[in-house]
Amino acid sequence: MRKARLAGLATALVMTVLVSLMSAPAPSARAATTEASWGSVNAKNAVLKRGCRNYSYRYAVDAPTKGDWDLSVRIMRKGRVVWFGYLYEGPSPETGVARFRLCSSKVRPGRYRLRAVVSVQDGREVTESALPVDTFKLRKPRRRH
Repeated sequence: MRKARLAGLATALVMTVLVSLMSAPAPSARAATTEASWGSVNAKNAVLKRGCRNYSYRYAVDAPTKGDWDLSVRIMRKGRVVWFGYLYEGPSPETGVARFRLCSSKVRPGRYRLRAVVSVQDGREVTESALPVDTFKLRKPRRRH
């Protein structure tokens, strides 16, 4: 009896999630505008260390419309996404520091772009804006003599 109830609850939960996803507005692939007033992202130049390491970036979200916000962040090099992250209202404050992880076996020293899009959902309406792009460098470690 208990297993049947749990199975029924699990099925109901899955159906609720599917219905919610199907009725939610589809996010657009690209933000329509770039608005500096919606916030910012930036990362400092750093040394690309051996192995996989955490690096940090600062973000600030100041969405002018009411609703729940989320921030999708991409680190790109030569038009290719090398890292993707996602922050959202609730566990993430409106300003803060977040981390990204890169591995020296997968990325090379050079110039990287930090791109971010803020989305605000108020009921069924979603408003998006790209934040100004930030550029940072990862350099090789200095050799010891």
